[in-house]
Amino acid sequence: MMVQETTCDVPLWVIESGRSGNAGPAHALASRFGCSFRRMRDLSNTEAAWKPPRLVLTSGAGAGFAGLALRRRFGSPVVHCSAGRLSATLTGGRPFDAVILSLMHHSDRRSAHIIPVLGSLTIVSAELYRRARRLWMERLEHLPEPRIAVVLDAAGHFTPATADEAARILGSAVRDYRGSVLLSVAEGVPEEVADTFVGALGSCYKLVWRHGEPDDNPTLGFTGCADAIVVYGGRAVTLSEAAASDIPLFLGEPPDRFGAGNRLARALIANGYARVFEGDFSPWPRQPLDEASRVATVLRARFSL
Repeated sequence: MMVQETTCDVPLWVIESGRSGNAGPAHALASRFGCSFRRMRDLSNTEAAWKPPRLVLTSGAGAGFAGLALRRRFGSPVVHCSAGRLSATLTGGRPFDAVILSLMHHSDRRSAHIIPVLGSLTIVSAELYRRARRLWMERLEHLPEPRIAVVLDAAGHFTPATADEAARILGSAVRDYRGSVLLSVAEGVPEEVADTFVGALGSCYKLVWRHGEPDDNPTLGFTGCADAIVVYGGRAVTLSEAAASDIPLFLGEPPDRFGAGNRLARALIANGYARVFEGDFSPWPRQPLDEASRVATVLRARFSL
């Protein structure tokens, strides 16, 4: 359960210096602790009456330095969620009590303070998908099964030609299964690519949402109500969120075509979280990816929370 607290006695503080309003990796990690937490961008609004935190989670360079200032002031341990852009000194040395380092940002430094994670820490979880299913199923239950959630993202090197080929293969498979497509077109996908992909799906039953449309983003609901999910051109966070589901996850392209997400795509396949789509939606046993919960368990034990 995720609780943001406003009282003075809060055991967990979250400092994130990213874009305002976005839930970053420190926020995602805090949501798995099952306790109240205070979220802030910097230390400008701290009050003297507040008790020192028992643990500080940070993400973003500015937030990391703010966390270290708190440690000097209160002695509170600080865990930094690195975006991979900090110096090797910060990720390999002892400025922080622990550093969460994504597999996407390889470091040759070896340190007991580094906790490696697979993919991006995200607030999306299997439980969140179950909640989305309860909210969306009444609106989507009329669609033919199997329902295939599809995410068309902007991280790869999709062109209209490759979009046409990929969508024709997908559409043919969905027609063979007599199912339906629940398509989400993510931010940044060129309009020509999106139009080509939607058109090439052909006559299969499909429901399409594009980023920028006035309706709320239905991707969680689409995935929660689906029997499988296929991702094309997925960014690291898109791949991580898709892997958090408990349904079969297919990559619509080989793992060397995901741009900056190539390393993660290969790792998801190697660890059994995903397979390359080859026209078959058959499931296989796999656990949802939830690195935030795993790391929260490690930190609770390490810092006696």
